[in-house]
Amino acid sequence: MTEQEKDFQASPNGFTREYYKKAIAALNIDRPQLAMEFIARVLQAQPENTGALTLMAIAALRNKDLAQAEQAVRAALRLDPQSCALHLLYGMILRRRLQLSSARAEFQRAIALDPSHPWPYYFLGAIYLSYPVPLADEARPYVYKAVELDPEDAQIQALLARQAIADGNLALAAQAYRRALALAPQDATILSDYGDFLLHRQVQPQEALHVLKEAIRLDPNDKQTQKRLLKAIRAAHPLYRPIVSYRAFLRQASQGLRLGVGLAASLFTCIAGRLLLSLTRALSDSSLASRNPLLSNISLILLCLGFFIVSPYGFLLLYRAVMAPLLLFLIKRGWIK
Repeated sequence: MTEQEKDFQASPNGFTREYYKKAIAALNIDRPQLAMEFIARVLQAQPENTGALTLMAIAALRNKDLAQAEQAVRAALRLDPQSCALHLLYGMILRRRLQLSSARAEFQRAIALDPSHPWPYYFLGAIYLSYPVPLADEARPYVYKAVELDPEDAQIQALLARQAIADGNLALAAQAYRRALALAPQDATILSDYGDFLLHRQVQPQEALHVLKEAIRLDPNDKQTQKRLLKAIRAAHPLYRPIVSYRAFLRQASQGLRLGVGLAASLFTCIAGRLLLSLTRALSDSSLASRNPLLSNISLILLCLGFFIVSPYGFLLLYRAVMAPLLLFLIKRGWIK
């Protein structure tokens, strides 16, 4: 037996308090796996410690270990079935596991236990708004009740913005997003959602690009923000504007004109390329046979000319495919603004 184990047996409460404090500190520095290890030590000594079980569920949820989180919160609920906070936590875990009907039931139990708690209303509203076709009528009473109970929370204001979008009230949505960002200006998720709102709902690509750049700076690894920023780059970034102008021309032109221009360009490319290739090959053969450097230079010039005649469309396709991802990479690294 180690000296530490002897000390633990002599004074278990002191050691459990220390491990409990270390677990909280680990969560505060975003180390959920380490927090779980510390809490496991506490639960070895006190397996029916409701606070430790709750903390284990929170740490496991942050660590994306949903099975462990559910196991811990269910154990805590057996010890304290009348806890609003535990039913709320259990609902959050079930929501992450996509068991939405069970999650809604847990949030309803939390409301029954404490009707003044805003977060069960928040999550019920968020569930109804998360469907592919948002259930705005079902979500509305929960969203507005959450706002009534805690109007100064940024996440609740952001949910109000989503509700307003589902209701078609874009003015209220813009107001709610601005209020949310005034409360939490460094929240990458709210910035990303606001940028998407500006891009698709208010058609303000320049403003959306600015907001999404800030969101990707705060959270460079968020996949959804990356996709949204790519769309904003394609819509508004100056280096991508030639592609936008080209697409605008194609949209405005009639179908017959687009077809005619495309056929003419393809025919010209094929004919000019074939003629220049034949001429270049003939001159090259002649220069090799006569050992004439002048003919070699002319054939090289014609080859370059043919390359510039035939390749613009290829350059356009390459530019279109590469430029937006390249700009996203450079913006994430902070090398361009």
